[in-house]
Amino acid sequence: MTAVAGTNGDPGRVRRLPRRFWIGLVVVLLVVILAAQNSVVRFPNLLSYRLVGPRTIALTVAVAPCSWTRVTDVAESSAEVRIKVETLPCPLPGPSTAELALRELPVSFASDLGARVVEDAEGTPVPRRP
Repeated sequence: MTAVAGTNGDPGRVRRLPRRFWIGLVVVLLVVILAAQNSVVRFPNLLSYRLVGPRTIALTVAVAPCSWTRVTDVAESSAEVRIKVETLPCPLPGPSTAELALRELPVSFASDLGARVVEDAEGTPVPRRP
């Protein structure tokens, strides 16, 4: 515990900082770290997809090896399926963009894919691979 030298002319007495101060400091630090992390969300390119089942595909994206990547939105219509993927980059210095890892993310639909086109969140078609 951190202490402050005595008060009221009593140099031998030590006054401790209140527990609420330390709890408040930890909460503020966590909020700052989470805000900084969320401000660097990336939207990786969707490279391709393969059909796993009539209502499921495996979407391939290229991301940093230690990043956290997930599907955040799937919008279905009768003609297309739009998929949004977000990734939180590594908080530690690490691999450069030349060392990207390919990851497959499972995506499930409410109805069969059929002849619908798979697109990224901006409307760019994603190629199908066997």
